[in-house]
Amino acid sequence: MYHCFDELDDAVVILDRDNTVVRLNRSFCETFGIGDDAARGMEIGDLIARHLAPLFEERDSADRIIEALRNREEVTHETCRMRTSTGEVRHFSFSCRVISGEPGAGERLARFREITPGRQEEMARIRAESVFTAVGELVPYGLWVCGPDGNVLYLSASFLELVGRTIEECRHAGWLECIPLEDAAAVRSDWRRCLDMGCRWDRELRVPDPDGECRTILSRGAPIRDRDGQIVLWAGINLDITARKQAERLTAVRAAQQAAIADLGQFALAGAELPELMNAVVRMVAECLGVEYAKVLRYLPNEYLFILEAAVGFGGVRVGTEKVDGGTDSQAGYTLLSHEPVIVEDFDAETRFRGPALLRNEGILSGISVIIQGDEAPYGVLGAHTRTLRRFTRDDINFVQAAANVLALGFKRKAAEEALSKSEEKFREIAQRSFDMIYTCYHDRGITYMSPAVTRILGFTPAELIGCKCRDYVTPVSLAAWEEGQKKMARGESIEGLEVEFRRKDGTTAFVELNESPIVENGKVVGVQAVGRDITERKQTEQLNQQAFEQIERNIEQFAVLGDHIRQPLQVILGMADLADDPKTSAVIHDQVERINEYIRQLDRGWVESREVRAFLRRHDRE
Repeated sequence: MYHCFDELDDAVVILDRDNTVVRLNRSFCETFGIGDDAARGMEIGDLIARHLAPLFEERDSADRIIEALRNREEVTHETCRMRTSTGEVRHFSFSCRVISGEPGAGERLARFREITPGRQEEMARIRAESVFTAVGELVPYGLWVCGPDGNVLYLSASFLELVGRTIEECRHAGWLECIPLEDAAAVRSDWRRCLDMGCRWDRELRVPDPDGECRTILSRGAPIRDRDGQIVLWAGINLDITARKQAERLTAVRAAQQAAIADLGQFALAGAELPELMNAVVRMVAECLGVEYAKVLRYLPNEYLFILEAAVGFGGVRVGTEKVDGGTDSQAGYTLLSHEPVIVEDFDAETRFRGPALLRNEGILSGISVIIQGDEAPYGVLGAHTRTLRRFTRDDINFVQAAANVLALGFKRKAAEEALSKSEEKFREIAQRSFDMIYTCYHDRGITYMSPAVTRILGFTPAELIGCKCRDYVTPVSLAAWEEGQKKMARGESIEGLEVEFRRKDGTTAFVELNESPIVENGKVVGVQAVGRDITERKQTEQLNQQAFEQIERNIEQFAVLGDHIRQPLQVILGMADLADDPKTSAVIHDQVERINEYIRQLDRGWVESREVRAFLRRHDRE
C-alpha cells in the first residue's frame, strides 16, 4: 500500500485519529522539501504552521486549512498558491477526507494536487508517453505507430530487439518488411490495402524464430483521424499468441480424441466382433495421435511371445501369425514387465530393451505402448509408433490407454457373451429334456420361450405359443387365482404351487402346477420365468378319492338304517313265536331269528370297519 502511496504524483499526508502525521509520500517530500522522518509524529497544525505556512502566497489559505484539519472537517476543494522546494509558485487544490476501508479505517488523507494552468496537460502528456513506452516493453513484438502513409513513427524497444533492427532501419524499410514473415507478399498486400482504404488492420502473422519453429503474432491496428476525418496516424499492437494457438490446437486434438474414444466405445457396445474392434482401434489411434503405425499384440504366456492381431502402417506383416519376442527383447515385453505405459523417444538411444525386428525394419524412432488388461492377466499390448523423433505427453498416454481400455471392455463383453451363451445352451438343453413345461413370458412381448413339454401337456407346439399371453389360455374357473398370483408377481414375490386350469388345443382342460419367479430389469418387474408341472392325473385321482369317500359315507349310513329296519320286524316275529301254542314251531322261529340277528351283528361290524377304513383313507389322503 505504501509503495503505491509513494508512486502518486499528488503530495499526500496520512494522519492518524489524533491528527498526528503517520507518513508523507515521496511527492510531498520533494514538492515542499520536508523529510518524512522529520514530519512523522507531528501534529498536523504544527506541521503546516512550521513548514508549510511560509510557502503559502496568501496567509488566510494556510489558516483555513489548519482550522479544517484540527476540526477534523472534510475538505473537497480548497485552492491555494504555494512555492515549491525549487522556488516556483504553483497552484494547488487541497482536499481532506476520512479513510473508510481497512487497514487504515479512521485515519485521514490530506492531499495537495497541482492545478497550475498548462502544467496538468504537460504532466498528462509525460505520463501518457511513459505509460505508452512501458506497455510497449511488456508486450512481445510491442507497439507500433505509423504516419498516414505507413511510414514508421514509433516502434517499441521490444519490437526492435526481436527483429534485430534499429528504428532508423525500420523507418527506411517499413515495419512489416523488418519481420521475416511466412507468406510475406500476401501480408504486405493486405497492409497496403488497409492504408489505401483506411480500414482496420487485423492479421495473424507467422514468424520463424531462431530455434527454427514458427510463432504466431496477432497484429492489430486502427487509423486515428482528426476532426475532419483525415487519417493522421496509424497505431497498433503485436501480440504473440503462439501459446494460445497451441493450446487451441491441443484442445481441438484432445476433443477429437475424446469423441473418437466415445465412438469406439459405442462401436464396442453395439456388439462388434473382436477383429473388427481391434482394427478400428489401431486405425483410430494412428489417426488421432498423428502417427504412421499402430498395433495390437496378444501375449502368449506359455510361449513367452506376442502374436500380432491387428496393425496399421506395417508393410509385409502377417496379422495372426507374426510374432514378437517377450521380455526385454521388445518394447511390448518391457511394458508387461514394468506394469505401466512405456514411452520411447529415440530407439537408437534406448537402453532398457532392444527394438524388435517388426519396428526396426520400419525405421521407427519413437513410440508409446500400454497394457490391454484381461480378466485375470494382461491380454496384451497396444502400441503406437512413428519414424520421426517425438516426445509423447501424459495426455497421449491417457488417450492410448483409453483406447486399450475400450479393447479390454470388448474382450470382457465377448467373454461374458460366450459365458451367457453357454449358460443359455445348458438351460435350453435342460428345458428341452424336461418333463415339465418351462417358459419365459414378458408383459410387453408375451411368451418368448416355451419348452417342448408344452405339446405333451397342452397339445400346442412351442412355435404356436410364442408371442401369446398366458392369460388367454387360463379357464374362467382358475382366472381369479391366476390374477391374484400376478399381483404377487408385480410386487416382486415368487410363487410356488399355484394350481391353474389351462385350455388344451383339443378343447379339453389340463391342471398345471406353476412355480414362478419375476424377471426384474432396472428395479421393475417386466416378466416371469415359470415351470409348470402337469397335475391333471393327480387332480383326477383326487376327484375319484373324493367320490369313494362320499360312497363310503353313503354305505355307512345305509348299513345303520338297514340294521334298524330289520331289527324291528324281528322283534315282532319273536313276540308272535312266544304266543304260539306249538313249542316246536316257536323254537324253529327263535333259531331263525337268532341267525338273522347274527347277520345284523355282522352288518354292524362292517359299519364299524367301514368307518375305520374311511378314517384311515382320509388320514393318508391328507398326507
